[in-house]
Amino acid sequence: MAAMLGRDDHGNGGGDPLVLLHGVATSRLIWRHVTAPLAGARRVIAVDLPGFGESAPAAAGFELAEVADTLTERLEIERFDLLGHSLGGALAVAVAARHPDRVRRLVLVSPAGLAPRAQNVAAALGHAAQVAVALRRRVGGRLVEHAPARWAMFGSTVADPGRLSPDDARLMIKASGGASRIAAGVRQALAADLRDDLAAASMPVGLIWGDADRVVPYAGLEALKALRPDAAVETLHATGHIPQIEDPAAFVAALERILAS
Repeated sequence: MAAMLGRDDHGNGGGDPLVLLHGVATSRLIWRHVTAPLAGARRVIAVDLPGFGESAPAAAGFELAEVADTLTERLEIERFDLLGHSLGGALAVAVAARHPDRVRRLVLVSPAGLAPRAQNVAAALGHAAQVAVALRRRVGGRLVEHAPARWAMFGSTVADPGRLSPDDARLMIKASGGASRIAAGVRQALAADLRDDLAAASMPVGLIWGDADRVVPYAGLEALKALRPDAAVETLHATGHIPQIEDPAAFVAALERILAS
């Protein structure tokens, strides 16, 4: 089963394992800037969600419960800290709810699955996202040197596309390769309601959010703080939806503070 999971292991195997789950239309490559700093005191495992990157799909679609079970089985790690970003945040909550004995600590970064939308709206937005990502993969690589093109491709995702380097734009395009479950993943991310699961989670919870996030708006943090008043919370200023690319040093520092707490 392990061969079916795209993954990168960082660190010498010592320390608590930390599993990183990416968002929609990316892969484990999205963590490239932060894995080495995080691996100084722990084992860091960046994985491709089933149906993304090099991981085989769990089934025909992307049902959170099914994907959570498949991912947990393929990980083959007894206990781990779990961090989920965006769609990965929704999946992380599902893993924690279904396999609480496996998750030591739960950290959510701009998480999806906690502000449900109507099914038809979620499905339409999922289809639109799949089309947009396919177009970006087809033509984006030729355009990333031009600042207006980076604004057009990533203006809704990062706080300031003018600060996004061409190399990081290429990395984000490359990270979307192999994503075969974009529409289904977006639909699940938008329609799922995991609020009760998050409220009932038995392990410590941390929240990291960029205050300029336009994909999963920062205002949603207040509702999650009400659900989990015990959560450790870190706000990343002038940062959008992809903090591990936009400000890796601030992201690592925020995560280290949460894990230390």
